[in-house]
Formats: sequence, structure tokens, C-alpha cells
Amino acid sequence: MVEINAYRLNVGSCNGCDIEVVSALASRYGIGNMNVKVVDEPEKANAMIVVGLVTVKMMDHLKEVYKKLKEPRVVISIGACGLTSGIFQKSYSVMDPSDKFVPVVAYVPGCPPSPQVIAKGIAAVLKADFKEWPAPEGFRGLPDLDEKKCTGCNACEKACPAFAIELIDSGNKRTVKYMHDKCISCASCEEVCPYDAVHLAKKRHPAGFQRPAMGVSAVEELSSCPICGNFEIPAKQLPAIADRIIEKVPEYKSYRADIEKAAAVCSKCRGKIIQMGGAKALLFKLGQTAIQ
Repeated sequence: MVEINAYRLNVGSCNGCDIEVVSALASRYGIGNMNVKVVDEPEKANAMIVVGLVTVKMMDHLKEVYKKLKEPRVVISIGACGLTSGIFQKSYSVMDPSDKFVPVVAYVPGCPPSPQVIAKGIAAVLKADFKEWPAPEGFRGLPDLDEKKCTGCNACEKACPAFAIELIDSGNKRTVKYMHDKCISCASCEEVCPYDAVHLAKKRHPAGFQRPAMGVSAVEELSSCPICGNFEIPAKQLPAIADRIIEKVPEYKSYRADIEKAAAVCSKCRGKIIQMGGAKALLFKLGQTAIQ
């Protein structure tokens, strides 16, 4: 097993990850048994633990510290800010993530990651055995996406403050992508999901060696617009929309097909005169039914 002399470098964090790193390096988590020592000067280190987002002022310092490391120059990036710049990634003073400036070997996501996950990430680099501690009762961490319930409505994407959710349309398919390297476990996605398709599970964000592989996704089929044929509205949304309307006004049940057809019209066609006429006719029918 290789001996690691680790130097901690905070390039711009809130100290949340820094505190967890200090905890992880304590004997309680078994790091000392893995030939890991903490040093206070980069010249004495052959590894660097980076926390925080890279700011304009710290970008050059990060590169300089890396050059001072001894071989093999192992870099471990800790926390959502270190991996992706977190919720600050579009700030004027924030640069790209740390792996754009120095070669990162392993990534430990989370906001902040627990000491257990940090210790496991270091153990993975060393190829050492490490028994992960189970998450405590009531712990809410990793987003768990139920593909059967997900309709690809994009409510979660709009609510996510960390830009950790992305919707990608290709042909008649929509991919809902949850990127765990960016996730801060704020539960915004869980709160806004109208179909109860996502929950923060009793799981910690796992460490990994490739950022793109960190995450889960669901693929949804898109329905074709009845006017132009373009694909835009997820097929699962159409019956879901009709269900919600009929739930409030049961008398609309006989117009389910008309409601679903109207909901399938794409954003480009909704303003067309032919569609506006049909929409008004449907509203008139629904209004008459409600009055009766």
C-alpha cells in the first residue's frame, strides 16, 4: 500500500467540507491505518485534498501548490463546490472546477460529504479495504428517482439551485438526468415533483473516479404535436394532466380525449389561430358541462 502524505488546500469553501475532512482524518474512521499522514507544507506532501470552489484569486495558487507536491501527486477533490462549483458556478468570481486546473484522481461529492464517504474515497485511491458505516436513521442524502412515476415535466430542473438536473430531448425521447456530483441534497426536487417521483434516500453520495458516471437518469417518451408533429410534451404528462383536471371536476371525464389532445399541442402551435379556435371550442364545452 502506498503511503500518502496529504496536504489540505481550501481554495474557497464555506468550511463545511473542511470540517468534515478534519473529522475523516481522525483515528475513529481508520484513515491512520491506511498509511495516511497529514502534513502542513505542500513540499512534504505527495497528495493534495482540495475543498471549495476555485475563485479568481485562488486559481494560480492551486496550480502552484500542485507543482510543489512530490510524485505521484495524487489529488482528491472533496464536496460539491470542489467538483462542480456548486450553487456558485455562475458567479462572476468563480472559475471552472478544480479538475480543470489540476489532474484529479478521485471525487467525493456531497454538501458536505460525511467523514465516512471521505474516508472511503481515500481508501479507494489506496485500494485499501474500508467498511462503510450505515447512514443514520432519518438521513436524507442521495436523490432516488422512480422512472415509473417520472413524467419528465421539468419541475425539478427549474427548482434545483445547484444545476444538478438536466433535461435532454433527442427525437421522441427525453432524458431526465440527475447529476450526483452537483447535488447538494437540498430536497428542492422532492418538494416540487407533482408525481412523487423523487425522494432523498437514506444513502450517502458515493465517491468515484469519474464525474460523468455519478448520477441516475430516466428516459421518457415524447408525444407528437397533433398540429405540426413535433415532439415536445412527455407522453406520460397527458393522462396525468387529464387526471388532475377530472379529479377537480368529475363531469369532465367524458372529455378526457379532448383534454389530452389539447395538452399535446407544442408551444409553437399554441398561438396559431387554428389551435386557438379549437381551444376556445373545448373551453366552451367544458364550461357548459360545469354549468349543467
